[in-house]
Amino acid sequence: MADFRTAQRRALLIGALATAATAAIAGAQGAPAPSPAIATAAGTPTARAVRTTGPIELDGRADDAVWASAPVTDDFRQFTPGEAVPARFRTAFQVAYDDRTLYVFVRAYDPRPDSLVSLLSRRDVRTPSEWIKVVIDGFHDRRNGLQFMVNPAGVKRDATIFSDVQEDGAWDGVWDVATQVDSLGWTAEYAIPFSQLRYNPGESLVFGFGVWRDIARYGERDAWPVYRPSRQTFASQLGDLVGIEGVGRNRRLEVMPYVVSKNVSVPAPPNGWDHPQQQSAGVDLKLGLTSNITLDATVNPDFGQVEADPAVLNLSAFEVRFDERRPFFQEGGNLFRCNGPCEGIFYTRRVGRAPQLRSDPRDPTSTTIQAAAKLTGRFEGGAQFGLVAVSSAREEGVSGQTIEPQTTTLVGRLVQDFRGGRSQLGTMVTGLIRDLDPGTEPLLRRDAYTLLLQGYHRFADRWEFSGYTGRSTARGSAASIARTQLASVHYLQRPGSDLAYDPTRTSLTGGVSSVSIRRFAGRVRWETTTRYAEPGTELNDLGFVVLVNDMMLRNQLVYSSLIPTSWYRRANAVFSTENHWTTGGLPTGFTTQAHAAAELANFWGASFTWNVSQLGATHCVSCARGGPAVRVSPAQRLSLTLNGDARRALKPEFEFAVTAADEGNSWSRSLGAGLEGRIGTRTSVELGGSYTRRVDDAQWVANRGVLFSDTVHYTFARLDQNILAVTARANVTLTPALSVQLYAQPFIATGVYGDWRELVDAGAARHDDRYAPYGGGAVPAGFNSKQFNSNAVLRWEYRPGSALFLVWQQGRFDPRDPGSFDYGRDLRSLFDARPDNTLLVKLSYWFNP
Repeated sequence: MADFRTAQRRALLIGALATAATAAIAGAQGAPAPSPAIATAAGTPTARAVRTTGPIELDGRADDAVWASAPVTDDFRQFTPGEAVPARFRTAFQVAYDDRTLYVFVRAYDPRPDSLVSLLSRRDVRTPSEWIKVVIDGFHDRRNGLQFMVNPAGVKRDATIFSDVQEDGAWDGVWDVATQVDSLGWTAEYAIPFSQLRYNPGESLVFGFGVWRDIARYGERDAWPVYRPSRQTFASQLGDLVGIEGVGRNRRLEVMPYVVSKNVSVPAPPNGWDHPQQQSAGVDLKLGLTSNITLDATVNPDFGQVEADPAVLNLSAFEVRFDERRPFFQEGGNLFRCNGPCEGIFYTRRVGRAPQLRSDPRDPTSTTIQAAAKLTGRFEGGAQFGLVAVSSAREEGVSGQTIEPQTTTLVGRLVQDFRGGRSQLGTMVTGLIRDLDPGTEPLLRRDAYTLLLQGYHRFADRWEFSGYTGRSTARGSAASIARTQLASVHYLQRPGSDLAYDPTRTSLTGGVSSVSIRRFAGRVRWETTTRYAEPGTELNDLGFVVLVNDMMLRNQLVYSSLIPTSWYRRANAVFSTENHWTTGGLPTGFTTQAHAAAELANFWGASFTWNVSQLGATHCVSCARGGPAVRVSPAQRLSLTLNGDARRALKPEFEFAVTAADEGNSWSRSLGAGLEGRIGTRTSVELGGSYTRRVDDAQWVANRGVLFSDTVHYTFARLDQNILAVTARANVTLTPALSVQLYAQPFIATGVYGDWRELVDAGAARHDDRYAPYGGGAVPAGFNSKQFNSNAVLRWEYRPGSALFLVWQQGRFDPRDPGSFDYGRDLRSLFDARPDNTLLVKLSYWFNP
């Protein structure tokens, strides 16, 4: 019966995606015929496109017939370093179109073409070059858009805009551009298929439109229409593009099948290694159901070309959050983000996660995604919607036991804009179902659901009121929910917890709410945010929220200077305070921070940050790992950074930080340095390193005794750490379509324990009075964790949208010589360790039937 109910719930989730897709298409097709083009607002700068009657040869030259008649727009103004001041050089553009493609011709005048900075790099890498950017808001909603960028070497970049000012560089559109350098400066001639744009169909179209230009040697940026960074908006400052008629609907179908061959190294008992060859195949699909509704799907995806996560040493009670690097989950993910305090509701790294019950080095390191689908679109009334459905396979360890059950995930998002995007209401729903067996049922939650409502309202062109509220439910067996209550997010066994531990519970329910008001435009900006999270809130099946049972108040004041002076080009200063309490009123944090940063007149950058935390009688509710809340002494941190001129062939970077805490018993010193260099125009090299010496006088070690009894000893010790990390990258770009990328990171962290103590008076005002000796003079064993991650990626885009990847990855781990630090010995030991090598070849082919 349980299996039937699980299958039924999975069918309902998958059915929801199909139903929503059908309804969306029916709604779009059954809607009244589109009205004529949206009228441009009074005073909005306008450019006009003309229809071409003949073919356009994409060569970066203005010798096609249409460019002799298309209107020229050249009213560009500077926005960096000055705002809305005259541009140094003239820039002009023209726009044309046919039934399938939008063409843009941009001429960037420069009296010294030999001084143009033109650097090769792989696609989507921003170098300190000249750049031209075309921005298109197809829906004309002043909230979203697409960016198409190119430098004189022909290197392409593209990105999306969402929420007016947020940018996402994960999108890779299929478009073309040609550039030329001549005696007048340089040019860029774009061909952007309408199939790559999203818009509401109509006989006449109006797009939001803008063109930007970077002049590298002067660090200047110009724009049409005038762009004002002080307003903290982007898409809403675009001009209008009119004159596009008779284009109609552009349904699109993009199919990208791929094959992968992989050779991996896996441990083989007793002390050997196997090198099995693995082959797989899959397909990515992008289908334009209508001109404003798109279905993205992937079957058996492979992300072997993605760079490995950086090595870290985590001694905290909570897991480490890593950035999303997989293209399917990066692209178009902006709709599913709730910016601000509710951003962690959907953490895409939960999909295809490392198996939660992995216990052997030979066990799989990730969960196989069998299939995933993403449906996104927009209705003419301004409503945007998105659905993500994912099916992940059951993973089995070498023991034959399930280490991650088969899982079905569904995430839905609906957003409605009002007042031209100046107000918004939205909702998000997430659901996850696991197929548990007798071995996993006591350990993992069975299902989890979240409902979120959010919105904002902007007024007076510079103020915004926003808020959200949400509820979560996680369900499972009594044993699995008991484990959840004892985990670090909740620690309900803690004496004085605001929600009592109950081993008979089979669900946890809670909610989070937040309200914020801010002044987002002008030189002086200000924000106040409050947040309330109930103790029973559990969002970590599909989200990443570790701070619950919490009340928060944050205030922030920002001053920005965008007018250059004799000693800086721009500068800003930030002062903020943040207070935390448990829902029962126990103070758990009080932080004050002052920050200042400037780009100096010589193009160097500098910043200063001073942070004072744990002021007053504040407590840490997680430091004793389920024990009583421990009073925390004040702490301070001071950091300084200095960055070189990015226009130069060599750009140095420096960072220095010091901390002091626990009445001087805990401290740290950290020094970081890096160098970014260019060899000619095709090769770039980055080398950075950091060394940290840290002493923590109250590092948790272990809790000894019977849980829920007065015999538990909560033990801590003094931990002396040395942490060394080096990161190296090299990029060799042979052509804009062919590049080689190298990445390597050795990481060494050692720790020596001393002065083993137990907690005797958690609320004592003095640091030393909280602890008493423990262990009879013994000390915990130290550690020496050494890791090395590297990869080399050859990427060849042999035709637009189609690519060949050749990838080599190597990982090493070595725990020898615990408790002592010798960087020479440790590096030799690390590279003496047995490597874990993977060689992968991936070939994809894009076609657009």
